Amino acid sequence: MTAEELEAGEEFGRYLDVDGDGIPYRTLPGTHPTKGSYFTRGTTKDRYARYSEQGPDYVDNMRRLLRKFESAKELVPQPVVRRAKQKARIGAIYYGSTSPAMNEAMDTLDGQGVMLDTLRIRAFPFSDAVVEFVAEHDQIFVIEQNRDAQLRSLLVNELNVDPARLMPVLHYDGTPITARFILGEVSERMRLLNVQPLKKGKAA
Repeated sequence: MTAEELEAGEEFGRYLDVDGDGIPYRTLPGTHPTKGSYFTRGTTKDRYARYSEQGPDYVDNMRRLLRKFESAKELVPQPVVRRAKQKARIGAIYYGSTSPAMNEAMDTLDGQGVMLDTLRIRAFPFSDAVVEFVAEHDQIFVIEQNRDAQLRSLLVNELNVDPARLMPVLHYDGTPITARFILGEVSERMRLLNVQPLKKGKAA
């Protein structure tokens, strides 16, 4: 909030959600000489940052945070989808520094007639586009550069996806992931799923 808004008598509460998006307005130090300051702590507080041990205040904050996450889904960078030349029942999800190797691998798979849709996640919480991509595919490779399949765990937990539909492709030997690694892993799993490359004059 600006000094002018504070001077005009606008109601201010550090955790007061005035417009329903779950994201309270805040003030910066020095914005106004006497108004808009607040003191808060890590334990429970009410909408005005006052310490509270009241159950309803805690519930109010938790519900506001849920609204905040819903609002954030529309504000964060949206995922990037790459569609195969033909309708694909298999997809792949990845993020971050996996992108260059994934792009190279996809160019090769396209040339081989392998139908695979991909989605590059760029932010969390997941937008509705991620939910829709998962729903559109029978099986999805989740390609990530860590041992514990953290992205896959987030997808399962946040979207209530059947874990059996999300196949982890993990690279964690300390070197950057390569297109060769992705091609090897994806091609072998596609073979096990009995996915045949597209041939000229035939549907996928």
